[in-house]
Amino acid sequence: MTHYAAYQDHDLMQTRRRRPQRRASASAWLLRGITTCVALAGFALLGNLILGWANDLGELDGRTTDASPVTLFIGQQRLSVPANMFRFDNQRNVGPHDHVDLAVHWPEMAGYQPAFRSDYMDTGPDAPIVYVTVRVRDTLTDSAGRLINVYQHFFQDGAIPAPAGLIGHRMSAESGLEGEEVYFEAGSTDPFTTHCTAPDSSGYPASCLTEIHAGDDLSVLIRFRKGMLGNWAGIKSGIRVLLLSFGVTA
Repeated sequence: MTHYAAYQDHDLMQTRRRRPQRRASASAWLLRGITTCVALAGFALLGNLILGWANDLGELDGRTTDASPVTLFIGQQRLSVPANMFRFDNQRNVGPHDHVDLAVHWPEMAGYQPAFRSDYMDTGPDAPIVYVTVRVRDTLTDSAGRLINVYQHFFQDGAIPAPAGLIGHRMSAESGLEGEEVYFEAGSTDPFTTHCTAPDSSGYPASCLTEIHAGDDLSVLIRFRKGMLGNWAGIKSGIRVLLLSFGVTA
């Protein structure tokens, strides 16, 4: 396995040149199986993302301007979340939850306010809203782990243009994610990593999805439109500060 600390453009090219020819080995079948699981999980998550955004684009029912904290539990983790960050009013209650869905305004990382209404209704590719789902962890690895264990084995040759500080690659056909893109932070031992959808004819803007682990048993899904990718560093740090304000260590 290639250690991420060595990731630079040159090393990625060397890794691709050294990739062995396909053969029906046990390790190849295992890798294909892992990739299939990741691809299916990614499709499910992104499908839910699109459906959720479709609802948001049409109306803002369930929003509140009340920023009073709501105390709740996800798994064994106690969180205190401002009421105006919840996307759905049926999650805005004290008690146990298996997940909560939030939407925060960039760059303030604040909940819904009347002044932000037009941004929440924005159907464009760079609407300044970051969607956050906090849930009980059910994956062994987060996006950075998948970069090392899965994604890097299925990059097409040659990097693609990326915002400053990131390296981008398209996924190959054998990954099950052909045409989709992965961007990761260069030179970090804990790299920001995001998987972005390919443009299509659905009418919905392309989106990017990042997963990080937090607390003892939480997974945090971070979703934003691809036009916001240039703000990746601020999103990365802003999410960690936001989770700390909830009482969760990221």
